[in-house]
Amino acid sequence: MKYLLTIIALAAAATSAPHRNVRIFGGQNATSGQFPFIVALNDPDQFCDGSIISTSWIVTAAHCIVDLSIDNTTVLAGTHIEHVGGVEYTIAKVVVHEDYYPNTTENDIGLIQIDGELEYSDTIQPIELGDPEVNGTCVALGWGITDTVDFPDAVQYVELTSIDIDYCLSLSKDYIDGYYLGPKQVCTLGPEGKGLCYGDSGGPLVCDGKLAGVVSYGVVPCAMGYPDVFTKTTEYADWIQSIIGN
Repeated sequence: MKYLLTIIALAAAATSAPHRNVRIFGGQNATSGQFPFIVALNDPDQFCDGSIISTSWIVTAAHCIVDLSIDNTTVLAGTHIEHVGGVEYTIAKVVVHEDYYPNTTENDIGLIQIDGELEYSDTIQPIELGDPEVNGTCVALGWGITDTVDFPDAVQYVELTSIDIDYCLSLSKDYIDGYYLGPKQVCTLGPEGKGLCYGDSGGPLVCDGKLAGVVSYGVVPCAMGYPDVFTKTTEYADWIQSIIGN
């Protein structure tokens, strides 16, 4: 069963169901420059992240930008502390994948072009796309809920295991309820108490130092041993290249 963001808190107490707009749960605080590719979208209506893939382009989830007002949203890069330091950029345009289906989250990927160009530094760097290794250790990132603080200032990161999509389907069949889950996605699994929760969709899943996934949706109650789902970046490499060029 799917719920509007405004009633997610109520839904969390009632059922296990997939939700977009998810946050890291049970993570650790990142340090300055540890993940220089992550950015925050300063959108007054929702919490979302993205990843730098070139001097002008950010990759994120389609559901983060499909209704985005570029006049009211900026991109914050170069800081691991939300609203402290970093460099703020205005947005030139957004590109939602043309085959994105909001009701199922299929093709949940989009691009943001900033005005001007990012100036690379120790705290602002791009990340390459890459495939996850099944049963490999990956890291999910975001400004997210921990077990003690609702919205900590520091970027949170948590280690999760990439799992085979068929295994993910077998674990998810009882709650997925119409959401897309297939080869264009990456699933991860963590121990109870670690995983995704509310508010920071679009953020990166990093495997072997490369961007393997974009946070798409998770399950509530949070971090209860269910798989978390990411859009698989390499499945969209040609599409990304067609938009941003070399």
